[in-house]
Amino acid sequence: EEIATKLSKSLDIPEMQFLKDSREGYMFPDTYLIPKDATAGAIVKIFADNFQKKTSELQIVAAKTGLTFDEVVILASIVEREGLTDEDRPVIAGILLNRLKAGWPLQTDATLQYALGYQPSEKSWWKKNLFDEDKTVNSPYNTYLNAGLPPGPIANPGMSALKAVVYFQKTDYWYYLHDPTGQVHYAKNIEEHTANISKYLQ
Repeated sequence: EEIATKLSKSLDIPEMQFLKDSREGYMFPDTYLIPKDATAGAIVKIFADNFQKKTSELQIVAAKTGLTFDEVVILASIVEREGLTDEDRPVIAGILLNRLKAGWPLQTDATLQYALGYQPSEKSWWKKNLFDEDKTVNSPYNTYLNAGLPPGPIANPGMSALKAVVYFQKTDYWYYLHDPTGQVHYAKNIEEHTANISKYLQ
């Protein structure tokens, strides 16, 4: 939706046409030179061709994660939103893979933000402050209620997030949280995680 809005303003591309033609998760984040007379379909093809080119090697080695490449893209889209640095992303990817393999719900705020959609009061697609009542929203993208991956990507992951999933870092961590400064704090068990919540979020 954010890309569609930009294209509409810059190139007069109808937002609904672009959204109809595009595929969330497979429009590689990059700098593009786009002809002024390009159609929505032509722009989608430019994005998709670049994605294919940039990820061709990763697609070959992605199987070692135990996921299909489409599943890698879904998980990478979550890591794109959840991990703020190149150092944190492989660790977070490893935690989420641990949870997937154990049948745990991912419980990621980013998927919940995606499920909640546009917030008129904040003029943003990503709700800033989430509350317990938000975690009850009826959506397949609500990973607090549903185990496993959501049905599709929630963003367009960059190379850092994609590599973080394919070359994830193995750790004993099962939990993480971001403090108000954005720093990530990891925990090996619920007791450590609860202590982190008390220390950094309350």
